[in-house]
Amino acid sequence: MRNNFPVNLRQLVHHLSGTSRAAEALGINRQQLNKYLSGLTMPSLATLQGITAHLGLQPDDLLLPPGQFLARWRPPVKVDGLPPQIQEVFGVLLENMAQTRDTLAQFCGHYHVYTSLPTNPKRIGRAYAAISQHGDLTTVKMVMFATNRGETPESRPPTKVTGLVQWLGERIYINGVQNVGQTNARLYSIALYPPAVPSMPYLTGMLMTSNNARTRPIYALPIVFDRLAGKASRRADLQACGVFYKDDPRLDPGALALLDGQQPLW
Repeated sequence: MRNNFPVNLRQLVHHLSGTSRAAEALGINRQQLNKYLSGLTMPSLATLQGITAHLGLQPDDLLLPPGQFLARWRPPVKVDGLPPQIQEVFGVLLENMAQTRDTLAQFCGHYHVYTSLPTNPKRIGRAYAAISQHGDLTTVKMVMFATNRGETPESRPPTKVTGLVQWLGERIYINGVQNVGQTNARLYSIALYPPAVPSMPYLTGMLMTSNNARTRPIYALPIVFDRLAGKASRRADLQACGVFYKDDPRLDPGALALLDGQQPLW
């Protein structure tokens, strides 16, 4: 196991852009890091815990055979052609997604998403969302209908949003794009709090976006993700989306209470 440590550590240093950057990132002296890399000495348990905590690993992980270690730790993806500072930002975001993958796994599933409508306070929009994982990435796909529930005429096709999901500071962040590749594309930013009680099906937070019309500014609205039963998507759940009046009995009363502020959003 002792011989595995320097081999695995060299993998980490390579993806931290060299010895100097790695020493700074891991909070250890460069000369000491070189001794670890050469196998001359082993770190104390406290130092080993500090190194692995920075990388989202357990101390024992660095002692695994190299093949098992690489299966446990996935090197962060790099985006070529970017300035160093921007590359570092992307690296941190991608590394965060890899390290928090297991945390986000508990939120994967299918949801009805409730938002109020800034253009009509008496009505509620209910969309459909699926959160899933692909390798280290956690993604969301949303489908929204601007028509009354059940009405999907060809003149008003559904709006589709695709985005990335991250876990930062005990919160879920979603950054997505509506109508990717089209002239009317726009950004969505959503911040969600996990439920205080694990058995509750709701994620609550805020949505920030804008309408395409120049006269309509950026706005922020409360948003509620209501988790649906089952692991597979169902056509009935999708067909239950659209625009409703607030007193429509088909809406979930718990989600409405959270949305209307009758219960705290966080």
